[in-house]
Amino acid sequence: MKKLSVLLFVLFCFFSYNVNAQIFGGATVGLQAPMGDFGDGAKMGFGINLTGKYMLSENMAVGLNLGYNRFGAKDFGFDEYDIKATYSIIPITGLFEYHFGGNAVKPYVGADLGLYSVGAKVKYAGESESDSELYFGLAPVAGILYDISDNLTFCANIKLHNVFSDGDSTSWFGINAGVIIPLN
Repeated sequence: MKKLSVLLFVLFCFFSYNVNAQIFGGATVGLQAPMGDFGDGAKMGFGINLTGKYMLSENMAVGLNLGYNRFGAKDFGFDEYDIKATYSIIPITGLFEYHFGGNAVKPYVGADLGLYSVGAKVKYAGESESDSELYFGLAPVAGILYDISDNLTFCANIKLHNVFSDGDSTSWFGINAGVIIPLN
């Protein structure tokens, strides 16, 4: 409980530090490539991410992400049984970004940290079973922002998701692109 209180206090200090800061919202979509043990059972997938950012200064941002990632399961020779499986992963994370430069093109690095709802659904012989679990995860990110106009920014990034589940790690690499707009 003390750690949560300290975290909330630190976030409050960040948000109250710069009263002239700007708030941005955006969305990205992209291809998601499973890695490691997760890649042994999952096919290439897709993802969508909604982002809200608060600029602490010209080059630092904090915010929240809400995403949805879906992967198909690889075929293990069960076609004769008509078995189909899918994985869905919903990240709900906080973000921190550091932006380099201040012109129209701004490279950035950062990380997402938070909860990931990991679900699996299996369909067989007209029946369906599903299950999901909640885990902690971390996703380092590197990207670039390009100001198209004062009210529209193009965003592209690569993100490596690591979900820590029961002693294992579920990992995938995302290549994403989208837009960001000012909300104030």
